[in-house]
Amino acid sequence: MKVVHIGPGGVSARGGMGRLLAYLTEALRMSGQAIEVRVLDSYGPGPFALMPFYFFALCFRLPFAAARADVVHIHTAAFGSALRKLALVRLCKMMGRPTVLHIHGAEFADYYGALRPPLRRLIEGGLKAADRVIVLGSYWQRFFVETVGLSAEKVVVVHNGVPFLPLPERTEDEGPCLLLALGELGARKGTPETIAALGQLAGSHPNWRAVLAGNGAVEEFRAQVASSPLAGRVELPGWVDKAEARDLLARAHVLLLPSHNEGLPVAILEAMAAGLAVIATPVGAIEDAVVNGETGLIVPPGDSNALARAIARLLDDPDLRHRMGEAGRQRFVERFTIAEAARRVINIYRDLLQLGPLPDPGLEPGRALEHADTGLS
Repeated sequence: MKVVHIGPGGVSARGGMGRLLAYLTEALRMSGQAIEVRVLDSYGPGPFALMPFYFFALCFRLPFAAARADVVHIHTAAFGSALRKLALVRLCKMMGRPTVLHIHGAEFADYYGALRPPLRRLIEGGLKAADRVIVLGSYWQRFFVETVGLSAEKVVVVHNGVPFLPLPERTEDEGPCLLLALGELGARKGTPETIAALGQLAGSHPNWRAVLAGNGAVEEFRAQVASSPLAGRVELPGWVDKAEARDLLARAHVLLLPSHNEGLPVAILEAMAAGLAVIATPVGAIEDAVVNGETGLIVPPGDSNALARAIARLLDDPDLRHRMGEAGRQRFVERFTIAEAARRVINIYRDLLQLGPLPDPGLEPGRALEHADTGLS
């Protein structure tokens, strides 16, 4: 089976979509199902101003790549990304190629709700042209079926997945509790509330420190922290690569992600894989992964006081955060491995090609995960 994947930045893109694309395509190659995967970049490695040139170059390359493919798998976010990718969907359909549209955009609901009727109909037509639409969780499935009007048969949930991470041995006497945030720094990810909540704890809870790692408005938040009581306790290293992120996950105790909207964050799944308790918000498909009171704590978006109380609860109760970390690891093993995501994606391809589903046990998850993780290290 030959599959072409198209995504902004390809497997080298920063952020959750690029990381997921890298994990997924490697797992597909190592699945034991004789799948040949080719990845095309729709954005390019340069600045946004150069993106149109890369995109138009892709439009000329795509017919040749699609002609040799059995399935075309297109990854998109919202806004301009959606318009461009839906144009590619229509191009592939003109060629008669089965086409899968994989929607990662955390802001897709807001984007769709703000569209004028003519543009909304254009978006709906492009979505309906895809043979399958992959969404990241139950919230997004309801949105695309009930709000956008896609058929339930077309919309398929495939949760994001990540490889197994070595489970670190954490002892509570190793030092301060490390609070970790991974992802873009900004209002959408709740960085202002995170800093405000940590500020509330600076005097009352001395035994912690925090690392807020990611791209975005790094200098702005560094200046804010430097002029506050958080100076020396909160580190903002900027963007970290995969190896650095894994090192932080191995040393951390709690992941903080109080986002205002999300798809299904890869950072949360990596934290669960590493045995961390998670504090997050009930947006997008997060509640598919984080069970409030069991694998983490759910707080309202935009509420720094609730976030501070949740952090304080886990700082005050090391046994609770340890139990939540263990429960999160078990939930990851059962539902959110990259092998399980790859198995579901392969079955979508096989359904489109009328090959029938994979026989049980399908991907032999342990072996596929081992190889996928090794290939990305």
